[in-house]
Amino acid sequence: MSNDITIKKTKNQHYVPRMYLKRFGYGTDKKPKISVLFKKDGKVLHNQSPWNFASTNYFYDVPKDILEKVLKNDFDVFPELKDNKYLQDEQFVEHALSREEGAYNQMLNDLEANSQSIYTEQTRAIFISFVHSLAYRTKSFRDMIDKMNEKTEQVLREMCDNVGLSEEDKANSIKTNCISGQQQQIENLVSLVPTLGTMNKLLINYNWYIAYNYTDLDFIISDDPAKPIWLGLNDICIPISKKLAIILRVKAKDAPLFSKDISDGNIINMSLQGVTAYNLIQIGMSQKYLFGSEKAIQCMSELNDLINNIKNK
Repeated sequence: MSNDITIKKTKNQHYVPRMYLKRFGYGTDKKPKISVLFKKDGKVLHNQSPWNFASTNYFYDVPKDILEKVLKNDFDVFPELKDNKYLQDEQFVEHALSREEGAYNQMLNDLEANSQSIYTEQTRAIFISFVHSLAYRTKSFRDMIDKMNEKTEQVLREMCDNVGLSEEDKANSIKTNCISGQQQQIENLVSLVPTLGTMNKLLINYNWYIAYNYTDLDFIISDDPAKPIWLGLNDICIPISKKLAIILRVKAKDAPLFSKDISDGNIINMSLQGVTAYNLIQIGMSQKYLFGSEKAIQCMSELNDLINNIKNK
């Protein structure tokens, strides 16, 4: 029997999972809809399919040599992984993310059914894996690393020219100090070390709260919904749905917070001001899009217009 694997290729690859996007919209399970706000020009579209946004063709496709580079430390611990036949698949990352999303979707469903389950060891571990992936899988993260590399390469070229290094030495210096956005992103998504780093940071540095939103304004998300995770902000809101979120607040006393809502034990009943504050963070973090219910997106579009007008003055 052949060991070859034949897996259907996925062209349209989502950097914000569809199962997550549709939690903030409306419609039916079979035909979910979302409203979309275009951050730059303020355009709003209603009744849109989550399938058509936050995606790029073949975004996670990666050759085997890059996979082997980013998994080097994992191979040292688990050498048998190097012979895994799935590493031959250039869509290894996309297929791995798709498999993970099944577990993440179930975890989010469980939280909606019983939000206190976030304090069980298993649910919290899956949640941390989910937000880690959500933070690093976006187009925004990859573009940021590429821009940083572009600046770094420019500086290195100038330094090498100033000291008279050869083209070979210049190329080696750039290769040593610059890692492509794709490679850095893939390493964060498939290697164990970055995920364990996020787990350590979130468990040690933050208090965890369940936030209920009974206001008239729904939570929204952006195309970079968990950016505060890798930024390490003091006050992090991860919406689970339009009316439920997990809030992580740094343990340091007197640390400034975005929301002034006070917790009652491990529960925060959100005020309108608190929901607005966290939605504004989503606007600030977004690269291009914001997603949510019709009313919420319409409301936040007015605030986005104000922000754009201030910027353009």
